[in-house]
Amino acid sequence: MIKRDQLIRFINETIGKEVLEFAHYRDEMANGVQILGGEDVDRVTLGVSLNEDFLKEAVNNGSNFCIFHHGFDVRTYKSRIPTYAQKRLKLIFQKNLTIMGLHFALDVHPEIGNNAVIIRDLGAQRRDPFFEDVGYTADFATAQDVHSLSRRCSELFEHDIFAVFSGPRQVKTIAVVSGAGKPYPEHIAEMEEKGVELFISGETTESVPNKMKESGINYFVCGHYATEVFGVQELGKRIKSHFKENLEVEFLDIPNPI
Repeated sequence: MIKRDQLIRFINETIGKEVLEFAHYRDEMANGVQILGGEDVDRVTLGVSLNEDFLKEAVNNGSNFCIFHHGFDVRTYKSRIPTYAQKRLKLIFQKNLTIMGLHFALDVHPEIGNNAVIIRDLGAQRRDPFFEDVGYTADFATAQDVHSLSRRCSELFEHDIFAVFSGPRQVKTIAVVSGAGKPYPEHIAEMEEKGVELFISGETTESVPNKMKESGINYFVCGHYATEVFGVQELGKRIKSHFKENLEVEFLDIPNPI
């Protein structure tokens, strides 16, 4: 068992003041504690998105401290609290849960963020900030076959890859933006300026594949949820390494095909 505030301090130190300040400036979503629960913590549960199924399972597993990439979205329509939010709030307050969201911070972090970890796990070297500083460009030491990279991404993300093979067969420079990551014209222009040969993201829209095809850039769409499991998992590893047997740490997977 540890104290709640001790865990919060460690998480803030791990993310770092600079990243948290950047997230506060750039992001309207949560990047820190949203709701304070019990003062003693035996088990912390981490996941991609806050929802009722996640909260129920976390409580059943004995957790009272939950960390999310997508935390509690408190935005309402005309101050009306919708049914789904009421269900979630009821669980949170009945079970005295601490809720922490780290949205932007767990995308942009240069070591444990989604994009940095994806680049590392693909065997590339992180280079420059990209996509309004949300993602990164990266280079492979030697050029990689783009079809082989597609198979590796399918394994890494455990998700079907929607691939547009419209660039070079041998790829050295990539860009990665986890989550939605739908490129607008300014982002495609940035890819062209930075020599990006493959863009990896989570979601797309109807017009984007043809834009990428006509731009001559390979394009992998790998799933919003699937590309955002990495940051919270890496944070969980850091928490477990620090607190060891004093704290149980669990990543809870509530799969989402989107």
